[in-house]
Amino acid sequence: MYALHNLVNAVLVIVFIYALAIFLRRKGTLKEEHSLTLARIVTDLCLPAIIFVTLAKQSIQLDQMAPALVMLGLELFCIALAWGISVLLKFNKAQQGAIVFCSAFGSSTFLGYSIIIQMFPHTPEALSEAVLISEIGVGYPIFILGPILAAYFGSETIDVKSQWKSSLGFFKSPVFFALLIGLFWGGFQLPGEENVYLAPLFQLSNILASALTPLAILSVGLMFKLPDPRKIIAALTIVILLKLIIKPLLASSLAIQFGFPELWQEVLVLLAAMPPAVLGVVFLRRHGGDASLASALLLIASLVSIVTLVGVFWTIG
Repeated sequence: MYALHNLVNAVLVIVFIYALAIFLRRKGTLKEEHSLTLARIVTDLCLPAIIFVTLAKQSIQLDQMAPALVMLGLELFCIALAWGISVLLKFNKAQQGAIVFCSAFGSSTFLGYSIIIQMFPHTPEALSEAVLISEIGVGYPIFILGPILAAYFGSETIDVKSQWKSSLGFFKSPVFFALLIGLFWGGFQLPGEENVYLAPLFQLSNILASALTPLAILSVGLMFKLPDPRKIIAALTIVILLKLIIKPLLASSLAIQFGFPELWQEVLVLLAAMPPAVLGVVFLRRHGGDASLASALLLIASLVSIVTLVGVFWTIG
């Protein structure tokens, strides 16, 4: 009951900030074009900060990597499947990007961690496993593939060379350098915020990281336009089936097949069942994709996830 209550509260936080963005847009305090500025702040400041500070504080344990690798495989599978289905159904390139992002990447950090803490309050191993699954299975793909995919789907050109040049711009971005520095810092276990000279750097990173979620949701909310149900129903059906139903069911099946401990199975399935990640919409907005469609899919799928997650809770006991 507490876990479900926490889930509802977490989803409502997204909805309230989303609604606040719409209210501020209608009032004239913020405008739709401000969403691009917020998206740039998120991708160029807040996201690099959270990547660095997260990776710098932990050293990856190889014996706990298996569930994270399963999640990574599921992310790649959902990307390929959503992309293939959207092509077969003749969605345009920008719409394909919205469907791919909302079908593959989940909100494992913002919603996932709080749910795990509530469900396993006296089991710190559950949160440790959740961090590995979230960072390696969800974080790395969206940090690395997110900007590349968003640049591809946001590009109107059909020239392959131009598309690759645009996509590979990720390797010059602050996100990429934060990823490298964070891995280096954590891998060599360099001093952190306990060091008096480095404390300001980590405090600044933590402040920027804490701003990621509200700024990202505000950016997404400013893009929202009331969709035509006839135009969104097919895309929404794909997202709900792939992200909220098929992905957690596959996670459960694979966890059993690989013989994971029960705790690992439960954490993996719960994180696989999370609604679409806000960051995916921000990437699309940053690179000129169909962020409006993705924004609508995100909001509706987040609300639907309250129902589907109840089913997941019931399934895993």
